[in-house]
Amino acid sequence: LIGSYELHHELHVLEPERFEMTRVLTHDLDMGLGIVAPYKADHPILAKFTPKTLANVVKDDTIAMFVGGGSLLREICRLNYEAGQVMVGSSANLSGRGQKFLVEDIEEEIIEVADLIVDYGLQRYHVYGRASIVMDFGKMKVLRMGSCYELFRERMGRFWGVELPEDPVYK
Repeated sequence: LIGSYELHHELHVLEPERFEMTRVLTHDLDMGLGIVAPYKADHPILAKFTPKTLANVVKDDTIAMFVGGGSLLREICRLNYEAGQVMVGSSANLSGRGQKFLVEDIEEEIIEVADLIVDYGLQRYHVYGRASIVMDFGKMKVLRMGSCYELFRERMGRFWGVELPEDPVYK
């Protein structure tokens, strides 16, 4: 899922201090990250999903949502939230083919099935050559050390005393 902080706050089930962490990270510090947490299965937004779509976005009683990611994505998410809908999207790549940071690098098979393509130019974290961070805020466990992980790790330690593992790539 790709959503706003507001939808994350409504859909996920977390302790207040964990919501404050995600708010600070995604709003105050302008980080985009995948937030995994237990969720409210009876949330009305999920009633709009087909069983197949729901099965693809839920795992082990948790649901992941990308939150943040810059002003354009935040605005699109806000408009979706106001309309009572949510975006479900792919990483715009074929499995095993790596992250794409320019529209012209996206495989033709993906382009052909896309409903909408927004060419926003070279993505700001392309230097990492990685997808975004994914963190299970219910279990406080890193699921993917993505782009800007060293910033995320430092901020989690500095602001909340949460010690996360070092990224072996940047040791």
